[in-house]
Amino acid sequence: MKKKIAIIASVLVIVVVGLGVFISSMKPKNVETVPIVQVSNVETQKMVTTVDADGIVAFRDKISVYAKNNGKVNNLPINEGDQVSQGDIIIQYDKSALETLQRQLDDAKLSLKSANLALEGLNLPTDESQLKQLEAQISQSEKSILDLENNLIQLEKDISKAQTDLDGANILYSQGAISLTEFNNFETALTNLQNQKISAQNSLDAAKKQLDANKSQYEIAKNKSSDPSIKNKIDSQKVIVQQAQLRVNQLTEDINDFEVASTSPITGTLVKLYVSDGEAVTEGKIVAEVGNLNDLVIESYIPEYDMDGIAVGQKVLITSETTDEEFEGKITKVYPLAETKNVGGSEKSVVKVEVSMPNNTTLKAGYTTDLTITTKVDENALVIPIMSYMSEKKDDVSSEYVFVVKEDGTLEKRTIKVKSIKNSMASVEGLSQGEKVVSSPTEDMKEGMKINPSEETSQQGGNVGM
Repeated sequence: MKKKIAIIASVLVIVVVGLGVFISSMKPKNVETVPIVQVSNVETQKMVTTVDADGIVAFRDKISVYAKNNGKVNNLPINEGDQVSQGDIIIQYDKSALETLQRQLDDAKLSLKSANLALEGLNLPTDESQLKQLEAQISQSEKSILDLENNLIQLEKDISKAQTDLDGANILYSQGAISLTEFNNFETALTNLQNQKISAQNSLDAAKKQLDANKSQYEIAKNKSSDPSIKNKIDSQKVIVQQAQLRVNQLTEDINDFEVASTSPITGTLVKLYVSDGEAVTEGKIVAEVGNLNDLVIESYIPEYDMDGIAVGQKVLITSETTDEEFEGKITKVYPLAETKNVGGSEKSVVKVEVSMPNNTTLKAGYTTDLTITTKVDENALVIPIMSYMSEKKDDVSSEYVFVVKEDGTLEKRTIKVKSIKNSMASVEGLSQGEKVVSSPTEDMKEGMKINPSEETSQQGGNVGM
């Protein structure tokens, strides 16, 4: 009985094991799961690259007027905002500074004359003929002095006689023997002789000084060859003459350049006065600004990171909240150097740009504007959603890439170049029209990974702004 039970138990074990093998063979094998991933088509669209900036209306030909010399404002005949013609006086200055310069010039000319005379005295010739000429001059001076002394002696005799005649005439006049006219003739004759004596005495004094000078020149000339210090004296005196001449030249130039008034350099409007009546100004100070109201432009400062593509001739859409106007201009000038300027509360490196504007607008100098600058138009740009690409950095070099879906449903990691971005679209290089890219790639995606692509709806184009 026990044996029978054991046999039955063995059979049951075999049945159970067999049944387990059968059931095990009936279970499905593990199947690889393929994720469903949304993809986007690479399409071509017209893309417009723009830069947005602020601007301010300004004068194209605004010119600063500078004081050309030191002075004091005496009169301001024109007010800010007034119309002016080229050459109109806008500031008048006190003339006292010019008068001071003229006095200084007169003194400088006298110093130059004195220096030249001293140099002439040192530059006397030393040859025999010229020494004889100097001797002749001395002789002539001595003869002139002798003649003048004899003339003075005769004048003194004539004056003595005229005085005697006048005394006699006075007696005769008191007795009524001669008229007043005859008496006056005697008095006039004496006065004339006295004046002649004074003149003759002055001439004699001058002749004696000239004789002394001639003798001095003669001695210097005669001893020049034996006096080594003469050459040094001549050289030193030449320097003095040159310095005196430079002083005269400089003062003459200052007087010729002196402005008793500042005038308008152009026909336009007096935009700004930087001085007030009675104010002292220094040479080089800005005293006024003049601009042309009929030639306005818009000045804008573009951050350096937005300058790529900015160039003369580009179209600019101009709007203004002040007047609700919208019109088109174009870039007429891009300044060659960047400058540091406070933009939005922080210091930034910016480049000044000048934009033309129509003449029929109501915008005035000083108004603010909003600018949209078109920097590039790509009629057939390759575009993808901006969520389609990712960035990575290797060896300090950043690059962008996408996952392209191949025909067999596997992924290809491809490096691309992003040219521009606007809204949700990116213009790129490195792809072809019609290729499919993963719409929103994740970090766990790898090249060669199998996916089940699910296409998104068609993309929409748009402008691309920098």
